[in-house]
Amino acid sequence: MLTVTLAGHGSGMVSSAPAGITCGNDCAAVYDLGTVVTLTAAANADSVFSGWSGGDCDGAGTCEVTMDRARAVTARFNVGAP
Repeated sequence: MLTVTLAGHGSGMVSSAPAGITCGNDCAAVYDLGTVVTLTAAANADSVFSGWSGGDCDGAGTCEVTMDRARAVTARFNVGAP
């Protein structure tokens, strides 16, 4: 299972490819072992995406997670204009 947690004082959403996570609403999904899941964060207008932690992801680009075990990823959004 891949679980995404939204953190920070800002707001936004995270989506996945392949489909399964649309976090704001659905923040966890089960993928087959070996699947590479790409997570993409999008901040709302009053916020900025400041980066990932967990799941071997860091930085503020996309996050690629290989499902070789259960994974947990946090997406941090801060208040502010881009």
